[in-house]
Amino acid sequence: MPERENGRHMIDLLFVLSLFCVFAASSVVLILFGADIYNKTVAYMNENYASRTSVAYITEKIRQSDICDSVRIDDSLGYERLLMTRNINGMEYATSLYEYDGYLYELFARTDIELPIDAGQQVIALTALDFEFVSDSLLKVRYCDESEKETELYIHLHCGKAD
Repeated sequence: MPERENGRHMIDLLFVLSLFCVFAASSVVLILFGADIYNKTVAYMNENYASRTSVAYITEKIRQSDICDSVRIDDSLGYERLLMTRNINGMEYATSLYEYDGYLYELFARTDIELPIDAGQQVIALTALDFEFVSDSLLKVRYCDESEKETELYIHLHCGKAD
């Protein structure tokens, strides 16, 4: 009988050991699936954040400057930019939005001073930015964010474009 009990104890031990191995393997597989889902969720949220931030930033800048004859598209310096002018204490200033070197730039300066293209402030990564007036009061903004996702944005100007 002692040999039979010894064999039974060995089978019990193997059963417990195999059950532990199945549990450990299941845990590892579950952790790997969870990590993959987490990584995909974080990537999606980052992409969505960049897109929403770009839309909100551009829209808010244009809305802040939506006064009569202040918004126009300018390409006189060799690159396209959206100029939003404002008269402050008898001097004309402009906020410029443009894409340069993979970023949306903003530059606030007097209009009678010509500054280099990289003088502006980097705002957010964009690979392309294009402005077009669809009508006198409707501005179309088209841009690609760093994930190469193209977005079109239409903004209604209450005061219309500048001539």
